[in-house]
Amino acid sequence: MFFKGEPRETVLNYPAAPKGRSRRIWELDFLRGFAIILMCIDHFMYDLAYVFSDVWKAKGGAAAAIARFACHWWNHEGHWIGRTRDIVQIVALCVFFGLCGGSTIFSRDNLSRAMKTFLAAAVITIGTYLASVIGIVEEEDIITFGVLHMLSFATLIVAAVYALSRLAKGRGDLVFFIASAALTGLIFLANYLIGRADVQPSRWLMFLHESFADIDWTGGDYFPLLPYLGYAFGGAAAVTLLYGGGRSLLPKCDGVWNKPFRFVGRHTLVVVIVHQVINMLLLALVTALFVDFGNFVIFG
Repeated sequence: MFFKGEPRETVLNYPAAPKGRSRRIWELDFLRGFAIILMCIDHFMYDLAYVFSDVWKAKGGAAAAIARFACHWWNHEGHWIGRTRDIVQIVALCVFFGLCGGSTIFSRDNLSRAMKTFLAAAVITIGTYLASVIGIVEEEDIITFGVLHMLSFATLIVAAVYALSRLAKGRGDLVFFIASAALTGLIFLANYLIGRADVQPSRWLMFLHESFADIDWTGGDYFPLLPYLGYAFGGAAAVTLLYGGGRSLLPKCDGVWNKPFRFVGRHTLVVVIVHQVINMLLLALVTALFVDFGNFVIFG
């Protein structure tokens, strides 16, 4: 049993596993891929609603109906489509950030993973800044602390707690589970208290909580540590409890049907970086070919 101090070398997923023998848990890759695909769809709707909707609405017919759907998706004002988006967003964030925390117990090198994510986040910040300089996006759309920034910090923090828990020899996994569960509650409590406090906006503290954020400087992709670090620790606790032994709970359900989701789940960083570029180019091409011939919108 996991909490009874099972020798780490018997669990193939763990860092102590011999090279070439690592075995991934398909459910975790599937859920991560599912959450990422929901995010890509959500951002596709954003691009359509805020960049291409005027041209699509002017076309009328099916194009206008699709554009109106995308607008309701983001600016719902009580519309059922927007309420559906709120539910989808909560599910995707819980799964995505939760698995970020849970993945720390399976990673061979959390520091390297966090640094790669942070470098990708820096590239996105610089890229959106340059895009604002040349007029492709507005200044308020510069991404200063988005999903990748949050993931890099969360990975380091959860991994640090995990490393400290390993000092409790033979019971490190139990200690990590208890610590992660406790920190989840404390983080959500801190989030609640700061949210009710009278604090002044500060660009130097905006990474902590949205109450410190200058709304005109958060960008469309903004995920402060509070409360999202709580999702990561909650996921770490859940994955430790359910998958601490490094084995699938549903091995008979694995198959070809989930390969697309697992592929996305295994290449999260690449998908997060490139999906918006693909979204914009795809919408530009569709617009120029089928909605308003020759009008790519973003190249106008």
